[in-house]
Amino acid sequence: MSFLNRTLVSPSLIAFTFISIMPRVLAQSSSFGDLQGYWGSQYVTNLAERGIIGGFPDGSFQPNGEITRAQFAAIAVKAFNLPSGNSARNFRDVPANYWAAPAILAVSNSGLVTGFPDGSFRPEERITRAQALVILSKALGNNTNANPDGLNAYGDRQAVPEWAMDSVARAANAGIIVNFPNTNQINPNNLATRGEVAGLVYQTLVKLGDGNFAPINIGLNNSVTPAPTPPPLSGLVIDRMETNSNPRQPLREGDDLMIRVYGTPGATASFELDGLNQNRSLTMQEVQSGIYETTYRIGRGDRQINARPVITFSRSGQNSVSRQFNRAIAINPDNSGDPNNSGNSGNIGYTLRPEITNFINNDVIRLPDNLIGQTLPGANVEVKMEALRTVMGMLNISQNVFQATVRADQNGQFIVYIPQVNGESGTMYQVRMTATQGDQAQSSELLLQQE
Repeated sequence: MSFLNRTLVSPSLIAFTFISIMPRVLAQSSSFGDLQGYWGSQYVTNLAERGIIGGFPDGSFQPNGEITRAQFAAIAVKAFNLPSGNSARNFRDVPANYWAAPAILAVSNSGLVTGFPDGSFRPEERITRAQALVILSKALGNNTNANPDGLNAYGDRQAVPEWAMDSVARAANAGIIVNFPNTNQINPNNLATRGEVAGLVYQTLVKLGDGNFAPINIGLNNSVTPAPTPPPLSGLVIDRMETNSNPRQPLREGDDLMIRVYGTPGATASFELDGLNQNRSLTMQEVQSGIYETTYRIGRGDRQINARPVITFSRSGQNSVSRQFNRAIAINPDNSGDPNNSGNSGNIGYTLRPEITNFINNDVIRLPDNLIGQTLPGANVEVKMEALRTVMGMLNISQNVFQATVRADQNGQFIVYIPQVNGESGTMYQVRMTATQGDQAQSSELLLQQE
């Protein structure tokens, strides 16, 4: 499924002043006081170490506790790196300030979890094992099949609801159904526990080929022979992307923009960047096996404030894959001398998407301080800052600590003063910005850490 290939990534500085785009999760202790002797402790510990699932403030995990649709959505976002949605789907029972609203939007937009015909999501409704398997079977995509014979190894296959039959069969054929100690039972109508969900999600990640998760057989039906995994739609992988651009200093006419990409050897690689004068893809050369590079000299007519390069790998007989830089690049932001930018074209290169220019993702901030950003001239920018914390055993649950709306000046610059908030050293803040102009709106996010 395409959303599994669109991993959200964060930049960090590496050697030679390149910006490396790599996944990042907040740390979470995996030493839970109530897992000793619990059958699924390996599942829980492995997921917790990678920030996919968390415990409670008292240091417990409560593996036998039930789980709600909202909590499951929060776990799915972490496990499958689901991207944030570009537009909100309004569920009548999910207020904008509900703790899991961003996660519910992400799983809804990805198609993993949907709402009900009456327009509700029912976030506090507890989830059954069958419902969990339906969701996870969607995440499996083409890595399994719906052959009903896969259910023959289970003594309660007749208990599987009709609406879930194909999905549970897909889960069985993939070998992800975890149930302990009765491994020959699905128990589809039982409420799923937190520990069981950890096992189901873990096995799904193993089936998807996530190398961070070694196979674990606890709770699996050993008489089930998982169906061979079909060849993926695309074997092309973009592992890492680097550029020489400095997020705090724009590129100007005569500068060289250098792009380096690591991924599948033998692919045809190209990159695009909105605002380049050529308005076309540029071919990259494979300088070493699996390493691709290109250089583009910034011209007079190139102009962009918050462009994000998009890298594409393609090869005959396989689907192409693309990946976008998380860090924007500014090119000739004040190129007023370009004769092509006269008259009403003064906004060429600007986009509505708001970008902070004096901090990069995961920077340390010492409050109070100003956030300086760029958008379209005259746009209204709403800025919300949320402190990330653990609530109800989920990671990255947010609490709003600051909110303001400012207007960009005639050059598209906006400044937001962030006051001192009651955050401890090391507290992570998620800054959400939405710029609006007329009936158009675009959003962006930034992670900052309290000094």
